[in-house]
Amino acid sequence: MSYYFKPATITEALSLASDYSNNYVYFGGGTDLQIYRKQKLIKDEAIIDLSGLTDTYRIQADGNALRLGAFVTLDDITSAPEIQKLFPLLAEAAASVATPVIRKTATIGGNLLVNNRCTFYNQSKEWRDAVGSCMREVGATCLVTGGKDKCFSRNVSDTAPALITLNATVTVQTQKGEDEIPLKEIYAPDGIKYHQHMDDAILTAIRVPEKPVDWWFKKLRLRKTLDFTSLTVAAAIDTAGMARVCLNGVSMSPILIEKPIADLTLEGLTRSARKNCKTVDNDLMPLKYRREMINVYLNEWWQTVKDK
Repeated sequence: MSYYFKPATITEALSLASDYSNNYVYFGGGTDLQIYRKQKLIKDEAIIDLSGLTDTYRIQADGNALRLGAFVTLDDITSAPEIQKLFPLLAEAAASVATPVIRKTATIGGNLLVNNRCTFYNQSKEWRDAVGSCMREVGATCLVTGGKDKCFSRNVSDTAPALITLNATVTVQTQKGEDEIPLKEIYAPDGIKYHQHMDDAILTAIRVPEKPVDWWFKKLRLRKTLDFTSLTVAAAIDTAGMARVCLNGVSMSPILIEKPIADLTLEGLTRSARKNCKTVDNDLMPLKYRREMINVYLNEWWQTVKDK
């Protein structure tokens, strides 16, 4: 039996999470949750709908800085004039997610916290029963590598790498109070426990401190719509000359490479990316091709920087 709750305040939502500790799931737009429930991958007793938290729907521009409520939809992000003007990188990343219909419901907070995916896990229960369950469910091994010590399911958020390169922070609310932490710190390189600092926490807002002087975004997927990413690369250079390049879809968490643009080389960038991306054959796109496209995308970004 499942219980559905729609709290009106964050305090009420956190109280419900405490009542159903380790047996609940938060959701906002619910676009990903419905698939997981259909595939019987989420079996939590309580569903806590956070869409009634009205203070989390605001878009606020302050000079060259931006504050987003976590329940702003991806569609609103793509069409907001202040985001298009100051942070077109974020608008493009949001526009690359799923389909126009889904983006009208899916939220920025939900996309940042989207569950990791793997072709051996994100299947129907009948498919998993036939093949054998992996260690992320009830099995003992990773069906991709055959190992027993590590799950390599991959992070597939497209807005995460964009916001990480923009040096974004997130506001999270827990029973102990409110905290603001760098977005990059909420991700862990673990295919099962892929979020940190989020136990019973609610992500309420995202803050971007300043407009970048340069940006770039590219996403690789089988089709130009609907599909989750096989490789996303976002890059930005801030006013202090710091270059941030973030890769996602090819490892358990977003991979950030951060260095002054004056000290960065293409060879060093590519070497660091290939070393840190734990890419395995858990996507519909061939593994060799995805690895090759890391080099291609990084080279494309580098050429745009050198041409300016």
